[in-house]
Amino acid sequence: MTDQRQPSDTSEAAEPATLTVQYRSTYGAEPPRRIRLEIPGWSGSSTAHGDGAAAMPWHCQPFVEGSTYGLELIYPYRSECIVRNIDGKVSFDGPLTEARQKEELSHPFGVFAHGHYGMATALDLLPPPGYALRLGPHPRYFTDSKGDVPLALPGHLQRFWPNQFFAVFKAPPAGTSHVFRPGEAYAQLLIIPTTQTYRTEPMPADLVASRELEETQVGTLRYMLAKHIWQSDTGNWFDDMYKQLLRIFRQGGRAAVSAHLQDVENRVAAAKAASPAPPKKSSG
Repeated sequence: MTDQRQPSDTSEAAEPATLTVQYRSTYGAEPPRRIRLEIPGWSGSSTAHGDGAAAMPWHCQPFVEGSTYGLELIYPYRSECIVRNIDGKVSFDGPLTEARQKEELSHPFGVFAHGHYGMATALDLLPPPGYALRLGPHPRYFTDSKGDVPLALPGHLQRFWPNQFFAVFKAPPAGTSHVFRPGEAYAQLLIIPTTQTYRTEPMPADLVASRELEETQVGTLRYMLAKHIWQSDTGNWFDDMYKQLLRIFRQGGRAAVSAHLQDVENRVAAAKAASPAPPKKSSG
């Protein structure tokens, strides 16, 4: 039986639905917010997108979609916290520690388990019925070159939980630090179904054949499918073929993509057939 919640293969996706997360906060904590690329910033240092430019993570459309999906959680405290790993021992230093000691308040950070620490988020989040909250690393962790971005552990928070929750992170490697700065995002938040199940099965023979044909077409027609082709400063070639096919898919589904690939292949074949044959070399 077909799962009626699955999108049709002739359209982009199922009708989009708005999932509402209700929140309760203290300490002035910001509610979760939509993730946006920061250029310059964690998603790249330049908006250049042509010959001689440096390749940036945001040039990859799957990365863009994965990184801007869901919401982000924002560090709620007014002072910076530095999480250090000194000979395997995690400590919490910086202005936040000094401010909490001065105000005689408990520290919102603490050691969770060996090699891990946690932070009181100052947020209570309530997902819609049938859904749970999934925390994970913020996408800026994967583009970080300094090594100071915190690594949030995956975790599912169920709807029944009434407390302001505790986010858990992997400790930085020995001799390094994680830095939490006011206003910076520290985790990605997804709203996921609580009862979803998964299975795998081999493709039927006709689908295997069509996918193999499309794979060949994508490989051989790449520069006919793209509208923007450029060479980076390292000499690697990039193009927007994926983005162009994605646009077609969103308008008409896989069938539209298959038809477009076949149409381009037919036009290339017709152009070759219409081209005059090169003159034969004289054998004399």
